Amino acid sequence: MADEKESKPTIQTGVRFDMGKEIAGAKPIADDDSEPTPKEVRCRVLREGDEDMLDAFLASRPDTHIYLRFNLRQGGLVDDGRAYQGTWVGAVEDDPDTDTQSVKAAAAIFTGGRVLLQLPEHATAVLDILAAAAPRDFTEVAGPTAQVEQTLLHLWLRDRPILQRHDCTIMTVSAETFRAPDVLGAAGVDFRPPMGEELPLLGEWHAAFREELFGIARGEENDLDARNWVRRAHDLRQGMVVTVGDKPVAYAAATARLDDCVNIGAVYVPPDMRGRDYAKAVVAGIVRDAQRDGVTRACLAAEKEQPASIAAYTAVGFQPAFDWTIVRYHGA
Repeated sequence: MADEKESKPTIQTGVRFDMGKEIAGAKPIADDDSEPTPKEVRCRVLREGDEDMLDAFLASRPDTHIYLRFNLRQGGLVDDGRAYQGTWVGAVEDDPDTDTQSVKAAAAIFTGGRVLLQLPEHATAVLDILAAAAPRDFTEVAGPTAQVEQTLLHLWLRDRPILQRHDCTIMTVSAETFRAPDVLGAAGVDFRPPMGEELPLLGEWHAAFREELFGIARGEENDLDARNWVRRAHDLRQGMVVTVGDKPVAYAAATARLDDCVNIGAVYVPPDMRGRDYAKAVVAGIVRDAQRDGVTRACLAAEKEQPASIAAYTAVGFQPAFDWTIVRYHGA
């Protein structure tokens, strides 16, 4: 008989054994120093089914305006030209190691031609696709100031004459920092939704607001747009007034709302009523009522060239969060 030799266990060193024969179905054992599979980023129009990853991206960015998330919730990722709807383009990263996708940048053009940005990277590629896919011309571009500056250099926009530019500060307030002004609880001062017979007056106010802030000249068509805006806000239960002796002295609207945040806009006090803290009162009233409904934050845009407005909002607890710029074009 041949001499018996001591049996030794076979040691797996990869997926190969003996003479290099591979075992069917075996997977390579990754070395500790192996490089991850490269991730590919593709810019494309976002479609139904992309909502969750888009919202996750928007929510992760501290300089995302609530309008982006609100419009996504209300209009989805279809664009039939209805309110809140728009054409969205995103930079989508594919991760082959986890078989997942994530959005790294996004921009959208909404009904009416308003373009909103969240482009921390891949700005040129996203704007290239958006310019090609847009079903309408743009009339306004808004976003974090640095992103707007970059966007204005893009071929899609750079040769278009600018009508107006508004550099703003987005201000936020939380339940911890909110301070209701004394005037909100003063005798004879009330905070409530407007009554139907007050809407024509508030339409006039909103037309004056648009002329004062945006330079939109008063006229039959523009005044009708202002009245219609106030009517829609009323129908959606967004508009609120402060009254003294049951006479409106200030107006504002909760123009966008999520589960945890509300945006306040269209704040207006007639010139002969200013200097009496009514702007503070109407803004604070919306914040107070939203907090009662479980909303923990409120935000608004304040023009940097209006220090009095910034001071009023600071007085009720608002603090600067990030810079925001709105650029308006002819035809807006």
